[in-house]
Amino acid sequence: MRRNTRQNILDAARKLFNEYGYNSVSLRDIANDAGISKGNLTYHFSKKEEIMEALISEGKDTFPSGIPGTLEELDEAFLDMQQAVQQNLYFFLYHAQLAQTSPKICQKQRARYEEVQKKFQTAFHLLHSAGLLRDESFPGEYNHTIDLLHMSAIYWAPFSELKKSVHTDPSEYRRHAWRTMHPLLTEKGRIHFYEAVL
Repeated sequence: MRRNTRQNILDAARKLFNEYGYNSVSLRDIANDAGISKGNLTYHFSKKEEIMEALISEGKDTFPSGIPGTLEELDEAFLDMQQAVQQNLYFFLYHAQLAQTSPKICQKQRARYEEVQKKFQTAFHLLHSAGLLRDESFPGEYNHTIDLLHMSAIYWAPFSELKKSVHTDPSEYRRHAWRTMHPLLTEKGRIHFYEAVL
C-alpha cells in the first residue's frame, strides 16, 4: 500500500508540474490531487525537491539504448529526445533552476549529459566511418554539433514557451536537429537522408 501511495504522489506531481509548472504547485496541491492528506504525503516526501529528485531518478530513459549507427537510427534518437521533452515539461522548463535547487538533481543532469554525449560521439564516429558524415572542418566540430543538439533539446521547452508553442507539432525538434546535422552530411549522406529519413 505504501508503494502505491508513493507512486500516486509521483504521478500526481508529474501531472501538476507539467500542467502548472514546478513553482506554482505546492505539497498540498499534490496531496489533494493524489487523494491523500498532506501529512500522508510528507511521510513519503518532506519537501517538493524530494519529489522532483524521485521523478528524475526513477524516470524512464527515452534515449534509445543502443548507439545510432544509421541515419534512420539517429532520426529515432531525435524523435525520442523530442518525446522526452513533451512528456517531461516539468523538468525541462525549470532545468537550470532545478540544478540550483538540488545537488542530487544537478548530479543527475551532469551524468545524463555525459551519457548522451558519449552515445552521440560514438554515433558520429560510426556515421563518419560509413561515409555519411564528412570530415571535421575544424578540430572539435563534431563535439560542437553534439553540444548544439543536446543544448537545444534541453532548452527546447522554454524556447517553445517563449514562442507560445510548447504543445505544438512534436516533430519540430526533429526538424531543428536535422537542420543542425545537414551541413555535416556527405553527398552520400544527403542522398540517403532524402531517400530514407525525410
